[in-house]
Amino acid sequence: MGWIRSAERTSLIYAVSSVALPLTILAFFLWRTFVSSKNTTATPLDISRWRSQIETPKPKIFPCQTTHARIFPKRHGFAYSYLQCGFPIVSSGTKYSGIEFPSGEDRTLGRWWLRVRAEDYLERGGGAFGFYWKLRTYLRAQHVEDSEWEYAYLVTAPRFFGYAFNPVSFWYVYDREHELKKMILEVNNTFGERRMYLLDGSSPSSPPRTSDSEQTSGSEGQESQVPVEAKSKFTDVWMKDFHVSPFNSRKGSYALKAQNPFPCVDYRNPMIDNTITLKSSKDHGKLVARLYSTGKAIDTDQLGLFGTMRFILSWWWVGFVTFPRIISEAFKIFFKRKLHVWFRPEVLTSSVGRLPTSAEITLYKVFRNYLHRLVEEAEVDFNITFQASIPNVPTNMVCPTHVPGRTRPRKNMEIRVLTPAFYSRLIHYTYTSEAIDRECVFTDERNRTLWMCRPQLLPLLLPERSAMRLEEKDTPPTRRNSLDELRWWLLKKLRCPPADPAYSVTPQSSAVNVDDIRARPFSELDRYVRGFFGQQYACEYRRTVTKLFLAHRFCFGFPEIVGLVDLVIRVVLCYTAAQQLKSWSGSSAGLFSAKCLENMVTGRDWSAYSDALEVRQLDLWWLVKSALLVYSCHAYESLKGYS
Repeated sequence: MGWIRSAERTSLIYAVSSVALPLTILAFFLWRTFVSSKNTTATPLDISRWRSQIETPKPKIFPCQTTHARIFPKRHGFAYSYLQCGFPIVSSGTKYSGIEFPSGEDRTLGRWWLRVRAEDYLERGGGAFGFYWKLRTYLRAQHVEDSEWEYAYLVTAPRFFGYAFNPVSFWYVYDREHELKKMILEVNNTFGERRMYLLDGSSPSSPPRTSDSEQTSGSEGQESQVPVEAKSKFTDVWMKDFHVSPFNSRKGSYALKAQNPFPCVDYRNPMIDNTITLKSSKDHGKLVARLYSTGKAIDTDQLGLFGTMRFILSWWWVGFVTFPRIISEAFKIFFKRKLHVWFRPEVLTSSVGRLPTSAEITLYKVFRNYLHRLVEEAEVDFNITFQASIPNVPTNMVCPTHVPGRTRPRKNMEIRVLTPAFYSRLIHYTYTSEAIDRECVFTDERNRTLWMCRPQLLPLLLPERSAMRLEEKDTPPTRRNSLDELRWWLLKKLRCPPADPAYSVTPQSSAVNVDDIRARPFSELDRYVRGFFGQQYACEYRRTVTKLFLAHRFCFGFPEIVGLVDLVIRVVLCYTAAQQLKSWSGSSAGLFSAKCLENMVTGRDWSAYSDALEVRQLDLWWLVKSALLVYSCHAYESLKGYS
């Protein structure tokens, strides 16, 4: 009977704990909520949240199809299904003392399985501010007043389980009367670059008529459902200045004919029907791309559990195959149609460069501080507006430190990095002035990685032997050991010219080879980092630059290959050390040494050390070799500069 009572006690304890534990957790969270609400009401700050109360269209899912018809110089076409989602972008934020701040509540929109993120749209970074504040910032930069628009409706390819590839997104910008005033076409290419085209519909377009097979019955019968006073079509024409396809140059123009998906707020049957026509610089039609709805728009709130599961099973794969489809069609055009390939030019000032690599972010930090030091040491006071092309890094104003009583003329200059590739190319040049000449001033527009106004002021900012002066003038000496000097010597020996630009400035002759035979000392940027003011970046800078030089010389310019080789070396060293320890532990000498070590540590018998040395089975040379193998991985990391 004792075991029965024990079982009853156990079940009783289990029942009580299963009830008491959730109640305890619930009480804890209620207490935290009460305390937080009490603290909130007691705060003296007058902070209030606000959100626009204007009525907007609801979020929708648009099952679509896209068609591409290449007309000139050779015909080629394809079509495939495509999924688009629409989200209203309305004003919201917080207000303190009459000043508005972003709340960030719209940084993500949609469900967990189908959503969009603010950081993926418009200018790089700033995702914490949310969609509305990023849109407002962009429109203000384009000289659009806040009074000219009220909200927007974004139609884009969503992230399906965290993945998305977005060739183009459509922003429909409405005013307070719900009239379509503007559109933004956000175009992304396969190189990670971006261009936003702001259209106001002032230029009527006349795109070529599409075939009857591309027309949908849904779009034909919509004109009768649209209110008479509503604007059902949006048309515009604009110049092309962004590289999208390798089979088209950057010249030409676009024509857009778009259907307004929401002629009125409560429109019950919204449809997407956008046609973009690409024309050459000689006004020849080259390509017609169309995106149109193939079914009724879906309201996510009305899907339900089974509807959501059915939708996911039907559409989960579409976003994942968009990029492979593009690559597949490119192969067909290149190998079957034999079209000319245009190399990718660098972006213009109107576009957004690709995302930077970790190495380029490191080099940006060094260059930023180097630029600050140049301004401090210049004979003339400079006010430099510096745009870094790094996400979440705002435009920086570089000015000298104010000295009371000193009055010198001030020069204004703007420096804008067009693509993060500038930082990885800068390190190849010995002199900063040469880098700016070849990356900005004396090069083809399609090769520019840097843009600046008033380049004639450069001699005042970059005087002769500026780096020598920065390193030696009134600065404490920097101490480096022999291993550090060996690392710097290796960096200097590996320095090489940057990769040739896509578009050569001077015609190349096959009969003549031109090689740069100049000696390559430490560059001006190297000298700054080796000096007193840049020594905090020395280790990271040296490792990054050495890796990029190795990649350029031996790995076709791919640092990832250098990283892979580095990983293989470390794995081999660790494996060799582990095998050496394994063989040592299984040998008689290893067993005897382990026993002596145990006596030394636990029994404090120090005579065991002399016993271990006197044993004939212990090979000192073998022991030294084992120690070297075990330490080899650490020595390798130390050689790279991690010590």
